[in-house]
Amino acid sequence: MKRPVVLTRPAGENEALAARLEADGFEVFIRPLIELLDLEVTPQTRETVMNLDSYDRVIFVSKAAVKTGMTLFDRYWPVWPAAVTWLSVGGGTAELLKDWDIDARYPIQAGSEGLLALSALTDVGNLNVLIVRGRGGRELLAETLRARGAVVDYLETYGREPVKYNDWNISQAPLIVVATSVEIMECLTQQAGVKPENIDLIAASTRIAEAATRCGFGSLTNAGGASEQALYDAVTALQQLDQS
Repeated sequence: MKRPVVLTRPAGENEALAARLEADGFEVFIRPLIELLDLEVTPQTRETVMNLDSYDRVIFVSKAAVKTGMTLFDRYWPVWPAAVTWLSVGGGTAELLKDWDIDARYPIQAGSEGLLALSALTDVGNLNVLIVRGRGGRELLAETLRARGAVVDYLETYGREPVKYNDWNISQAPLIVVATSVEIMECLTQQAGVKPENIDLIAASTRIAEAATRCGFGSLTNAGGASEQALYDAVTALQQLDQS
């Protein structure tokens, strides 16, 4: 018997994976644990957007950064500046950029560490780099690029708010829960009635897995990526272990 699977990405980002798992006979619950909120477009934001052609590299660190950031760029740029090299944190984010006719470079291993290993970001002395992201977050990417000699700016286009449930309405059987960010993983442990020892957590990256090690989950699996395929493979592999 297949165990329930809980998908926790923001609203609208879980349905494709849910459909694949349900087709395989899994019972899937969609419980977004963070909400994404568009930030106000300030004069500084507008100035950064209008100066897009001054940047040599533009990096998107999430799908949400693409959706909100490209919507802003699209208002002011009918044609993308030819000199910009576009990069994304992973394959799923790069795929979304194709909706704007942008072919972005991305690492096979999604994440800041993978991005920093790309040839487009290894020799960046005196280059201007724009990182499109949510409010706050990791500083590793910007700090490393600055150490390599780049001038780095942020375009912060959305914020994150935790979502709490008084009742998940989910069976208390051992659950498989997918977490694609540290914020989601942390919010999971704060849900009413949630017992980490009854959860087999699938983390989308080494960073999330490392942050989760002290939380007492029943088991911990590193999916090695946040793409639909990587997460699907991790869930099905875990189920196969149950049956072995």
